Amino acid sequence: MGENADSGPGDHFLDSVSDKKEEDSPEPIFDEGLSSLDETVIQRVLAEHKPSRNPFIRGLWVSFGSLAVIFAIIGIIVPGWPTTSWLVLAAYCYARSSQKLFRWLLTNRMFGPALLEYYRSGRALPLHSKMVISVIICVVSAASIWGITKAGDPGFGQTLIAVVALLGVWWVGWKVPTVA
Repeated sequence: MGENADSGPGDHFLDSVSDKKEEDSPEPIFDEGLSSLDETVIQRVLAEHKPSRNPFIRGLWVSFGSLAVIFAIIGIIVPGWPTTSWLVLAAYCYARSSQKLFRWLLTNRMFGPALLEYYRSGRALPLHSKMVISVIICVVSAASIWGITKAGDPGFGQTLIAVVALLGVWWVGWKVPTVA
């Protein structure tokens, strides 16, 4: 590595970041199990999402994404526990952390078909998943309101939690498309 008068101590870091971006750039996937339509969807989705440049933030996204994958695996085993919703969260987290993990999730034999169907259907969720998400929002919000009330809040915290919960349920119920 040659140093010149214009280079500084942070230039090696910038070189590694640019190398990482080239490594994470979407490349054609040739998997026997994927149709050309699936490959097109995967390439489009990969091109829409770029990972964070901050390594600490990428690590957080990987952690949250991996936790969501674990919850999706639980959803395969436990009836009523959503799978696609956790996969969507994992895909979102992996899209912000690593193109390789995001590509793995999209092409995975177990998770790929459900996730690709989500992207093919215009990012819609099944009705039962929307209902479970809404119930989780309500239960967690009610528990938070109860805890804040016990802590002695005069009502501002409870109001804020209730408004945010209503917005969340409204968004999931009416703004997110439902799979037919």
